[in-house]
Amino acid sequence: MICEDVQAALGPFHTCVETGDGARLTTQCLYPSFDPVAVFVTRVGEIYRVHDGGGAERTAWTHGRDEQLIGRMLARHAARYQIRVVDGALVTEAQTLEWLPSAVLAVANASASAATAIIERSRAAGESVLREQVHSVLSKAFDPSLVIREFPFVGRSGKEHRFDFAIRQPHEHVLLIDAVVPHHVSVSAKYVAFADTRLEHGHGLDRFAVYDRPLEPSDASLLQQVADLVPLRSLEPGVKRALAHHVLQ
Repeated sequence: MICEDVQAALGPFHTCVETGDGARLTTQCLYPSFDPVAVFVTRVGEIYRVHDGGGAERTAWTHGRDEQLIGRMLARHAARYQIRVVDGALVTEAQTLEWLPSAVLAVANASASAATAIIERSRAAGESVLREQVHSVLSKAFDPSLVIREFPFVGRSGKEHRFDFAIRQPHEHVLLIDAVVPHHVSVSAKYVAFADTRLEHGHGLDRFAVYDRPLEPSDASLLQQVADLVPLRSLEPGVKRALAHHVLQ
């Protein structure tokens, strides 16, 4: 009975449809978008050719990634699963029908892991570039002695968070600043950190989530629950307004 339930639940993940690229098999592996990885199977003589239809590469380009990074990560993950890259697709062969399940799993896992690695690398690189841009703005506009990088702050949970920057004034007002990029990991990490900060700290606490590329409306709405969402171009006047407000209190 349990096996019947499981098979019924997983049935959609084992559909096989004839397409121009071969028989398309929907797998249980997932891309970062949570879309299932599709693997394609063709036959040449007695050999089965298995490929991802360029799914990993396409997923990476959807998120605006660069060509060199995509090429490096596809090659790295192909090697990890002992398959290869052909014209942007992850490919392998099964010499017999018995080896076909292993070939399908190798391609599906390589495609999912490569796409995830590409997007994670790009997210980290994007945050790093944005942090340096934020630092450039702050260091030119404010007394460097007031600007603290990697600022530690213990939240209500007792967990210590490290914010990209903080501006701390003599009257104990603190402005926490984090760079955020349009990626679910970046958004969720910043949300958790800001949400865990205390509502009061000395004479005041402000939170700025700084972005330079448009965020998804749902992500922007989420962050606005716990911080002021500030475009990079408005960072300097925004910080000056926040500091002036607390000086006058």
